[in-house]
Amino acid sequence: MPGPYSLFIRSLLLSSFLIWGNRPVIAQCVTPINSFPYQEGFETSDGGWFSGGTGSDWAWGTPSKPVIQTAGSGSRCWIVGGLTGSSYTNGEASWLQSPCFNFTNLRFPYLSMKIFWEMERQFDGASFQYSIDDGATWITLGSANEAANCLNTNWFNFAPITYLSPLTNTRDGWSGNIQPASGSCRAGNGSNGWVTATHSMIQLAGESSVIFRFLFGAGTICNDYDGFAVDDILIGEAPPNNAAFTHSCTNGNTVNFTNISALCPDSFNWSFGDIASGTNNTSASENPSHTFLGPGVYTVSLTVAGPGNVSSTISKDITILGLTTSLIKEADCQTNSGGSASVAVTGGPGPYTYSWNSTPVQTGAVITNVSSGTYDVIVNQTNACPATATVLIPLDNTCTGIYFPSAFTPNNDGRNDDFGVIGGVGAIINYKLTIYNRWGELVFQTSNPFQKWDGTYKGSKLETGSLVWYAEVTLRGQSPERKKGIITIIR
Repeated sequence: MPGPYSLFIRSLLLSSFLIWGNRPVIAQCVTPINSFPYQEGFETSDGGWFSGGTGSDWAWGTPSKPVIQTAGSGSRCWIVGGLTGSSYTNGEASWLQSPCFNFTNLRFPYLSMKIFWEMERQFDGASFQYSIDDGATWITLGSANEAANCLNTNWFNFAPITYLSPLTNTRDGWSGNIQPASGSCRAGNGSNGWVTATHSMIQLAGESSVIFRFLFGAGTICNDYDGFAVDDILIGEAPPNNAAFTHSCTNGNTVNFTNISALCPDSFNWSFGDIASGTNNTSASENPSHTFLGPGVYTVSLTVAGPGNVSSTISKDITILGLTTSLIKEADCQTNSGGSASVAVTGGPGPYTYSWNSTPVQTGAVITNVSSGTYDVIVNQTNACPATATVLIPLDNTCTGIYFPSAFTPNNDGRNDDFGVIGGVGAIINYKLTIYNRWGELVFQTSNPFQKWDGTYKGSKLETGSLVWYAEVTLRGQSPERKKGIITIIR
């Protein structure tokens, strides 16, 4: 039985009925609900909801039917066709109407509810409407062909539903069952359990007098189904958006941004904090790319909005680094070693990490003791795009004279331990050295002026003695030369 509160509400509502056409409507919202979220599970009362219309068999209580055997939660709900049995009224055109709501302080009204449908597909079905003029006119909320999103789930699944026509010209709603087809009775598309249906109601923001109603329409045959049930109604502000994004660098100053915001915004407003880039400083794309014009710390902001909830903004600092390299010392012309260079960083506060492509890898702002050549350095810091710069370390060409010694002592004492060209080795642009023993056997050969002979042959140390060498040498800016001589091993 309804409780005292529901009886009072019902008497208040019934006392304020007017006749509009062939149906009663509420004359005014006497005491509208204005505290949100509104949550009604129909456990202790009918919630002030009431039914009417032609052949209405809506019932509040604990269902016990062949298919709809429980409430959405708890034990009680509202249901068409009574709490027991497996049929609803022939020719039914009924409604279940809500109390009145005041949405003056709601910016993004939102509805969530549990529903269960089991009726003849296409011909019988339920729908949902709202009124903002005390029931004088009713508007169907949503449609069967609208796209689903995070705020619009399990909404109408069929249109047109034939026997909604006595109640509305917009015949979109829920229709279908899980039974096998029987004769002319249409089957399929039943909910097969309680599902949560949600919908944004942004069009009702600020309205002071809002009432809702479920519609139910049925034909005069094929009505042996459980009907339509509703439970756990929630009305309030829509769940808010939560802006979020990730980024990845394609080079030192170009960044790809990826939106990962929740729930499911459909509007995006990016600001890259790069005022100098002009119109490129903003974007409405979901996943844009931006090339920053120079080094610095840029505050990137993303504001997301829609599809019917409060917007959200997030900001992150992205650092773009600028690199300048400087030569400190050229590589020695005789040993091709000892070269050094540095890199200076602008744009970020640091600390920085460095990685030079030397062997072994050097990890400081200065690269030292390297041979001549081109070297790359990668510099990074937290929340920065890694930046790359290149520096050329040349060979010192001030010592261009070369010569070959007449003897060497390969005893590993660090002095005169190997044999080869000496002097301005870095000035050599073409080179070949061959060494033969006294039997005319080739014991060593190289085309690298920096490679020396250590006095071994086939892995064995040669004893004290003399060998013949031949060299072909071309110095930068000079003609090729042929040289020969005798080298003596002293052990």
